[in-house]
Amino acid sequence: MSVEPKKTFVLAEVIIFVLFALGPLTGNVILVLYVVLSVEFSIVQNAVLIAIPSFMFPFAIVQLFSGAISDTKGRFPVILLGLSVFAIGMVIATFSFSLIVFIIANVLAGIGFGFVNPVLIALLTDITPGPKISKKIGLLGAVANIGVGLGPLLAGQIINVSWRYLYIIFLVITVLGIIIIFTLRKSQSVTKSDDGIRTFFSHIAREIRRLPVILLVISAFLLSHTSIATIIWTSRSIASIPPAISGLVIALFGVMGFIGGILTGFTIKKKSVKLTMIMGLISLFIADIILILFGNNSFEALPFTSIGLTFMGLAGGILITLVMFYSQTLSLERRGALAGLTTAFQFIGIAFVPITLEPFFNFGGISLVYIIIFMVSAILLVVLIFLYKFAKKVSK
Repeated sequence: MSVEPKKTFVLAEVIIFVLFALGPLTGNVILVLYVVLSVEFSIVQNAVLIAIPSFMFPFAIVQLFSGAISDTKGRFPVILLGLSVFAIGMVIATFSFSLIVFIIANVLAGIGFGFVNPVLIALLTDITPGPKISKKIGLLGAVANIGVGLGPLLAGQIINVSWRYLYIIFLVITVLGIIIIFTLRKSQSVTKSDDGIRTFFSHIAREIRRLPVILLVISAFLLSHTSIATIIWTSRSIASIPPAISGLVIALFGVMGFIGGILTGFTIKKKSVKLTMIMGLISLFIADIILILFGNNSFEALPFTSIGLTFMGLAGGILITLVMFYSQTLSLERRGALAGLTTAFQFIGIAFVPITLEPFFNFGGISLVYIIIFMVSAILLVVLIFLYKFAKKVSK
């Protein structure tokens, strides 16, 4: 698809990056809202954790087919549908008066952004020349990672006034996104087919049977139980630290993720995928070791925890962006389907993080959680090596 004139092309890229950051921005503000929401809704802090899977499960499930739908029905209509549902979720969140209403808002937000997230990846690839794809995907991964850190930082500052203003800000961004996407849709001649539901489900079925794709989605799932699991449970363990301080620590994670995404795009283009993967894995295991040896939930250990999160943010930025790059290069005809499958399994994993690691946290605290994350990292290492080898065969 070609986008003319050049100003329209630039506008399309800008709104793709802004909206792609909005998902993690929205999903991760909850990391510093434990205390304020528990007081607001008169509930225990642990109950607020349900907000994470209430957003992540529908977000992940919808992505299983939204990317494939966009392959046949067009990118813009799917994005507009998703943003409209997401906007409704933001309105409900703004006026939430109980945990149940807040959960409903998160479910709607998850459903809505499930129609947006993978389609943005495919749309960016559509409008980007082949040699520049790695650079653009790297920047997209960087933007997503900065959203992970910026969300809690933003929340940590704004909750001093009112947490509801966060969702008003997200709503304003969403409405602007709808206006711009609608304008772009009207100005573009977008190719789409009249294929029915069987076609896009056949696209999914065809891809999921390929071994490189299986390894790809397993990698995405495991990544959620490394870098993302680390930031979720570290945030939970330092909930007693003032939100302004904990928000800065989490923001450091996001900044390093941003750097990792940029570094990935540059390294893949100028050097190799192999070097990119090695850098990401080395950073991951350095983070694991630092957090296991020195990380805990005390204020005194916060400097060591921050160093561990620095390396973990870098690792996540590199490896998540690398997996995203594979999703756009393993199948040129079904980029939407592969983007959807990859992001779906990543966020299914994120949705399970509070559930799967809760028993370990209750039994051995944050130290045991870090040990489990180290074990998952070892499994991820093996899967990524096989993914690299089979993806290399596909490219040949």
